[in-house]
Amino acid sequence: MFLANGLGFSNLVPRYPEILEHLGINKAAFGQAVMFNSIGALVAGLAASWLITRFTSARVACLGMIILGIGLLGAGMADSWIVFALCMAWVGGTDAIVDVAQNAHGLRVERRWGGSIITSFHAAWSLGAVLGATTGQAMAGAGVPVEIHMAGVLALLAVVSGAAMPWTIKGPDADDRRLADAAEDAAAGAGTITAPVDVDPDAAATAPVTSPSRALTLILVVVLGLMCAAAMFPEDVTGNWSSLLLTEQGAAAGMVGMGLVCLQTTMIVGRLLGDAVIDRLGARRVIAGGGALVALGMGAALLAGSVPGTLVGMVISGAGCAVAVPVAYAAADDIPGLRPGMGLTIVSWLARVVMLIAPPIVGWFADAHGTWVALLYGLLGGIILLLSWPALRRGPRPNAAGEPARA
Repeated sequence: MFLANGLGFSNLVPRYPEILEHLGINKAAFGQAVMFNSIGALVAGLAASWLITRFTSARVACLGMIILGIGLLGAGMADSWIVFALCMAWVGGTDAIVDVAQNAHGLRVERRWGGSIITSFHAAWSLGAVLGATTGQAMAGAGVPVEIHMAGVLALLAVVSGAAMPWTIKGPDADDRRLADAAEDAAAGAGTITAPVDVDPDAAATAPVTSPSRALTLILVVVLGLMCAAAMFPEDVTGNWSSLLLTEQGAAAGMVGMGLVCLQTTMIVGRLLGDAVIDRLGARRVIAGGGALVALGMGAALLAGSVPGTLVGMVISGAGCAVAVPVAYAAADDIPGLRPGMGLTIVSWLARVVMLIAPPIVGWFADAHGTWVALLYGLLGGIILLLSWPALRRGPRPNAAGEPARA
């Protein structure tokens, strides 16, 4: 699921300079078109929780990627700004739903696993993004038409998503939440767990769940939404602006996708190691330290003002934001009193509200001062991460299997 999601959109990123030239638009207009990605996400994103409840997270994630691929094909075939913008809205809306669904299903696996594993799934997403960006820039360098390239991407997404579906967890997503809540209540009553907790699934289904006050829930949702958005800032810099920035700095056509490749390659390593680091240090320290690394990387790229400096900055920033999104999603999914997928849906939706505002602002400033201002945007994301760690809970996540989480 995560690999397919990473493969899709990243194939389109290296083709942005060609699309911008083909459509005959300036950077501000391009930023406005990219903004439609967030508009689509806002319009469709809140439907994710309902769809997960109705069809299960596995089905929504796998089938949604095929629908997303159709939007990518439309973006590659667009002959006008409005068609491109509407296709970006299609992609953004579908991606918002798929994003929640695949994370909801990954967190089902994590509850059964007994320790942090969600960042490893996000590593698969990053691997897909690197493979997609590498393929995209190879296609661009070879002169393959964008529409033919995107048709191939659609076929690939259908194959990968179809292969993933039979291996998913069956049954409603609510099943794991009931077991996790019962296990957590049993652990709270028994003190420190030294052996697995025996949880009756039938009793767990009717077990009462203690919920925080509405005010605290609201604060948690808002802060986690900002944390999630800030974690996406560096990825947005590489996804939407690094190819244009590297072009301005003199990079060859076959190299303009390297900003995304550098950041996502570091994120793959960070996410593969991230579960063990989170279990050892805790999510709070990981997020605070990650924010400092993002600020350092974006600041270094800003000061260097060159292709090598930009790429080194993306490497450092990738290490900082590697686990931030999965940590925010895991925290959102654990907010008590919300039905399965609701915390993820709302936090993801709030993050996309922020992402709706950012691209046109960056585009306006880029036209006035240069694309380098996108690096300031990434730097702001690092600062927000550095300040948002108090919203995270102490200790491991609730375990649906009723077993002690590995520390």
